[in-house]
Amino acid sequence: MEVRAPKGQYRVIGLDPVDTLTSPSGSLLKDCETFDKALDLAASNDQMYLWIYIYNENGEILHEAGCYREQLKKIHELEEQRPGRAQDERPKT
Repeated sequence: MEVRAPKGQYRVIGLDPVDTLTSPSGSLLKDCETFDKALDLAASNDQMYLWIYIYNENGEILHEAGCYREQLKKIHELEEQRPGRAQDERPKT
């Protein structure tokens, strides 16, 4: 997957932990004319994809978003509540 946006644009890429390249809905891949439009697109899709990145024409990541942090927090909370878990046992991630 090419991460470099066309000259003067910004590429928004959204991915899930499953192979979204072959799934029916696929990954999110869209080029935006301005960084603000790219941010808006990322924000409007941050609950649909675990990872969302915005790249510039050089392939540099300018912004990272998605719901993975929220999902990771939920996993930790559930691990903390698990019956029989030793106090010094660290949650598995």
